[in-house]
Parts: sequence; structure tokens; C-alpha cells
Amino acid sequence: MKKFIIPLSAVLAFLFFSCTVTQQTYRFAHHGTDSIKTNANFKYVAKNVLGKAKSTIKISAWNKLKQQMATDGLLAEAKGNLPSLKANQAYANLSIDELTTTKGKQMQGGVNVNEITIEVVVSADIIEYE
Repeated sequence: MKKFIIPLSAVLAFLFFSCTVTQQTYRFAHHGTDSIKTNANFKYVAKNVLGKAKSTIKISAWNKLKQQMATDGLLAEAKGNLPSLKANQAYANLSIDELTTTKGKQMQGGVNVNEITIEVVVSADIIEYE
């Protein structure tokens, strides 16, 4: 009987602790140069400046939520992390990327999610009107 306890324990431990599933989804939006005054002279001051924000929600075994909050919203926080503009400057070619990552255990009926991470990345060019 002792010969079967150790291998059986190892198999059960493998089944309970190693079946973590990670899924990631991606969405984006791009706003080009629609708002740029095409009849005015401008120059690029900086290209591909970034602003990022992230929030993670962890659901514990006791159904309590542990969360890193973005109090003003992720998009507002990411835009707030972009470099400040000076006089006669504007953002151009604005892109918004949203990555959602879920982690959980594989169950018979699907995935039992225990962690969700949402990250928003805003990138833009900075132009200056002359």
C-alpha cells in the first residue's frame, strides 16, 4: 500500500497545483492626424511618447476582492502619465491599447478565473505649431 501513496500523492499534487490557465485579449483604437491643422506649419517635437496604467483584481478563495484601484479610470490615468504639453503643442497620432490578462484554474466546465489584470497604454506624437 505504501508503494502507491507517494506516486498517487504526486499525481494529485500535479493535478491540483499545475493547471493554471492564462488568457490574454487585446483591443486597440487609433486616432490619426484628423485634428491637425493642415494649413498651419508644424514640426514633430517627440515621437511615440507613452502613458501607462494598470489595475489587477485578485479574487481569493474566500471570495474577497483584493484590487489595485485606478481611481480616475485607467484611460484617464494613462493619459495623465503622458508628458505635459507646452505652448502651441498638441498630441497627434494617438493610439490606445488595452490588454486584459486572466489567470485561473482549468475546470471541467471552463476556467475558474482568480486574477484579472487590465493594462491601458496610450502612445502619441507631440507636434508644435510654428
